[in-house]
Amino acid sequence: MSTSLGRRRLFVGVTVVVAAFILFFPARALVSQRDRIELLEERRDALRAENRRLAAEASRLSDPAELEVLARDRLGLVRPGERAYFVEPTKSPDTATAEASRSMWSRAWTWLKTLVRGDG
Repeated sequence: MSTSLGRRRLFVGVTVVVAAFILFFPARALVSQRDRIELLEERRDALRAENRRLAAEASRLSDPAELEVLARDRLGLVRPGERAYFVEPTKSPDTATAEASRSMWSRAWTWLKTLVRGDG
């Protein structure tokens, strides 16, 4: 009688373990897929927002007045017959005086630092 009871317990134990594996792995995959779906939905929403922003910018750039403003500001273009003037910024007198008054050692140290860093 104890042999059949032991076999029955073993059978129930094995059945419980097999059932746990059968339920655990698909449940884990389901949770993983739900997380992935959530991540992809967030990415989709971000891409849709970016798409709306780009569509608005494209419609703004299709306006001839806006294109003229951009051509004048960014490219310095002018209409035929107009004259373009460029005012070059100059250093303030304080900056020029400060650079001239720097010692030779200070200038050498600055030169050495830019040489070591590879800036210039």
